[in-house]
Amino acid sequence: MRNIRHRLNEERKRVFSIVILLSLTACQQHKTEEMDIAVAAPSENIRPLTEEEDSLQEIRRNIAWEQIEVFLFAKALINNKVPLFTSRQRLEAAIGTADSIISANGEDICGSQFAEDFDFFYKDGSTFEHCKDSLACEEFVFTDSNSLTSGKITLTRNTTWEEVKQLYPNAVLQAENEGKRDMIILRDSYSKDSESSVQLYFEDGRLVRIVNFIPC
Repeated sequence: MRNIRHRLNEERKRVFSIVILLSLTACQQHKTEEMDIAVAAPSENIRPLTEEEDSLQEIRRNIAWEQIEVFLFAKALINNKVPLFTSRQRLEAAIGTADSIISANGEDICGSQFAEDFDFFYKDGSTFEHCKDSLACEEFVFTDSNSLTSGKITLTRNTTWEEVKQLYPNAVLQAENEGKRDMIILRDSYSKDSESSVQLYFEDGRLVRIVNFIPC
């Protein structure tokens, strides 16, 4: 009788051990499954995209050349008085005599506005081509005392990139699409076939000079 009781007690212990082992196994499996479940972060921990990051989602598109704004360089007025293409007499009457005049002979000239020989006429950092009595601006440099007016638009050395963006949005967008913030390119004619252009250069976000670009 004693042996029977002993065997029953041993059997109960064995069964109890199996139950405990199965319970531990099930618990461990449950914990593993919980770890595999992705838990969403609280909304207060989600950082919204910055404007710069969000802009990277936009498709960068090139602006068609015919959609770029026009700047009629030859008709733009210095200090709203005399055009960039004018006579030497008119220009000197408006802004003073040349600082220097240097022959262009022997210079490596890529593109010129005159078919004949000419000199370089320099005034306040700006460069003009001088042929006989005619002057054609090649590069206009802004100073504290001068400005340039084209139609209803007047540009000075205080004109900022953001202001030009309002005036010539397509040209500025094209420049920014190319990663530039120091130069924009405008058309110099309403003709789609014109190969020349007008380049506006900036330093520290402000306009410093305008170049009449003539390709070779």
